[in-house]
Amino acid sequence: MNDRWMWGRQRLFLGVLLAILVVGRAQGQEENWHDFEEAMALADSTGRFVMVAVSAPWCGWCHKMRKEVYSSEGVRQCLSGDFVRTRLNRDDTDTTYRYEGRRVTPRQLASAFRADGVPATVLLSPQGEYLLHLSGFIESEPLQAVLGFVSARAYRHTTLAEYRAQTAAPCGEPRRSE
Repeated sequence: MNDRWMWGRQRLFLGVLLAILVVGRAQGQEENWHDFEEAMALADSTGRFVMVAVSAPWCGWCHKMRKEVYSSEGVRQCLSGDFVRTRLNRDDTDTTYRYEGRRVTPRQLASAFRADGVPATVLLSPQGEYLLHLSGFIESEPLQAVLGFVSARAYRHTTLAEYRAQTAAPCGEPRRSE
């Protein structure tokens, strides 16, 4: 009986430890995502761009973007220095955020950002001005190139196609002369 009691305690301890590790890992992956208003304030105060992931709970492609693209090492690296991340549930009509001096729902924000379908990735200036959006599922490498285009502020003077011809992904690293 004593052995069974010890075995039960060990299993309980291992189960609790596993739960702590799983929750800690999930929180670690989520720690760089901010509430929309918080993201806007942080971007403005730090001069960083805003990446808005627009999704809906029922959208399978949105879940795939979240799990495979936004959390990929390359995209996380591109985002880490120059971007603040936030998410919007395009179907949410109850929550409101302050944006450009008025209260708007996530659905209204998505529409203002021309993200009428999901998934969508919207990029905003540090002051919250719309720069561009990408509609639909996008793989990691093309997203990294767009993030590099924005963080280099190349959108001010060139097209994405010209920029991509002059740089190599990820994150807009210059092409090496051969």
